[in-house]
Amino acid sequence: MPSPRCRFFTWLVTAGLVVGCAGPVRAEMRTGLDLTVDGSVGLLGGARGGESLHGTALAHAGWRTGDPDAAGVSIETHVSALALTGRGPTGRYLGDFLAVSNAEGHASTRLYGWWMEVARGGWSLRLGAQLADEEFATTEGGAEFINSAFGWPAFISANTVNTGPAFFVPALGLRVGHAWSERGAWRIGVYDGDTFDSATGDPRVNRHGTQFHLGGDQSCFTIGEVAWAFPADGAEIKVGAWYHSATFGDMRDDATGRPHALSGAEPQLHSSNYGLYAALEICLGRQAANPDAGARLFVRAGISPSDRNTIAWSVDAGVSKRGLLPGRPADVAYLGLAQAVFSPHVADHERLLFPTVAPSDHERVIEAGYAVALSD
Repeated sequence: MPSPRCRFFTWLVTAGLVVGCAGPVRAEMRTGLDLTVDGSVGLLGGARGGESLHGTALAHAGWRTGDPDAAGVSIETHVSALALTGRGPTGRYLGDFLAVSNAEGHASTRLYGWWMEVARGGWSLRLGAQLADEEFATTEGGAEFINSAFGWPAFISANTVNTGPAFFVPALGLRVGHAWSERGAWRIGVYDGDTFDSATGDPRVNRHGTQFHLGGDQSCFTIGEVAWAFPADGAEIKVGAWYHSATFGDMRDDATGRPHALSGAEPQLHSSNYGLYAALEICLGRQAANPDAGARLFVRAGISPSDRNTIAWSVDAGVSKRGLLPGRPADVAYLGLAQAVFSPHVADHERLLFPTVAPSDHERVIEAGYAVALSD
């Protein structure tokens, strides 16, 4: 179904508290509490009008000892708990595909990320319950935006099982990374293939984050990425790929090649799923004395096979500027565009099921915002 034309106003309030201590043996402990309150008001369009209010509380603690840059070994541990309450506007009012808020999730209180990382000489190994969306396919400029399309991208989240290892459910996994110079690095992660532990996508099955199930029926999600930085130009390029070993049904055809909407047969099965992506970020007007003085631009795009995926490709791009207004050096103004294009197999299937309704084509998001820093 084409997305309803809509205008939605979203306001976001965040607050954080971090406490740390360090000693002469290069040990550091950090604890923190991050609170987010996210409210939305429908102004025009959407499935129906209304207001929504939801929030998150993230409590986290970590310990790090050693210094990997001093030819030694560093060990870092991390543990966190997440509480979500309320309901966001996506399901209730908009009926859109790209969630309007990146803080929307199933109301619950759960054990969140917990892991240990060992690093030495540019190498690092992380084991535990992790979020791939914190390390892979990210853009620094995209972190300014509220819509989920600028975070964990639709070309992964919509096509893998239960969105993959991302907010709001981490996955058991292993991540290896290596920085071979100041300019180049690679990383690869292998994670549990179903963070929900539910083939039907029911978030209540693992609502507290304490169910740890690994096995062949879970399959695995693998993602790898190479990054090149150009410090003099304030630019970075990332290229990556992801692979899921589960079985995926065809969006249109059955095993004989006929549309399963007509034959009534089961969809043709594909033994795996995969995709490719790339991202570019660059800072224009950058100054050596003030790296934040310029405008940051980013663009990111990814593709996946049309036969087994909801989204054939998606792209998001944006620009942000810190200190746009005089006397407000920490404020950030930003503007972005995201577009997700539905697979033609999905469109064909919908035409056969609902011949009088226009099939899914694409969904587009335009977001503009101004983030006000109230204090340090």
